[in-house]
Amino acid sequence: MMSVTLAALAGALIAVGPTGPVPVQPAAREAFARGRTAFDRAEYQRAIEFLHPVLYPEVLLESEGEVVVAHRMLGVAYLFENKPDEARREFKKLLELRPDYRFDPLLDPQRVVDFFNGVLKEEQATIAAFPKPPPPKPPRVTLPPTIIRYERHSYAVNFIPFGAGQFQNGQRRKGWFFLGTEGALAAISVGAFVTNFALYGAAPHRGCSMTQPDGVQCEPQAIDHSQENTSRALLGVQLVSGGLFWAVAIWGVIDAIHNHKPEVLLPDDTDGKPARTASTGGRFTLSPGGLGAAWTF
Repeated sequence: MMSVTLAALAGALIAVGPTGPVPVQPAAREAFARGRTAFDRAEYQRAIEFLHPVLYPEVLLESEGEVVVAHRMLGVAYLFENKPDEARREFKKLLELRPDYRFDPLLDPQRVVDFFNGVLKEEQATIAAFPKPPPPKPPRVTLPPTIIRYERHSYAVNFIPFGAGQFQNGQRRKGWFFLGTEGALAAISVGAFVTNFALYGAAPHRGCSMTQPDGVQCEPQAIDHSQENTSRALLGVQLVSGGLFWAVAIWGVIDAIHNHKPEVLLPDDTDGKPARTASTGGRFTLSPGGLGAAWTF
């Protein structure tokens, strides 16, 4: 009788199993991180493949801030993949979580801003009907709103030589390499040209190594070709260094395009001060007013 009771109790414990909250799986965090990386690289289809499973059929993310960011990135990715219905669904979810959420016309693509504003206009009545949260009690502390900052990178800067694209992408070592190499090659090519033109003009002078009477042409074996040879050597230096300059410049443009990121998520503001976008160094900027350079320290 005792053995039967113990067996029944053990079977009941096995049937019930462990209890307690199910923690967020590491796979969900990894998928969210990979989706954000793919989104930053404008690989929108890969971003959808990583972000959709952490939101559907159930939310696997731990914090509401991550859920908001996931819906935002997923909506933008669907829009750029020409899937407006899915993008509209994600923006509606975003408005359900943050009714006051808005895209910035100065930082976000105009296509995204216009589409989101259209969804906002359609859902205006629904948003107004959302229950407003009760006023916080005195003992509770109201947390500041989550601010998501992005830095936009211009695609045109990638075609500027001297490492401009690398500086914009945050690859400062590559930027200084291309700046120094292209600058040195350009200086050599221009210096050879200026020296050649200053010494010999448009055509070098041929002298005669033997004294000839006036009106008598110098014999071919007595013609002095030293200036002509020096001019030809300077021309060779000019052409070789110029060709190497353009080769390195094209290499820099291809590298900048390959590593280009249209938008970069800036670090969170944790101390109340404006987030710093880069460490000490220089970078190139492109604005409606023209091309410029900035130095941060």
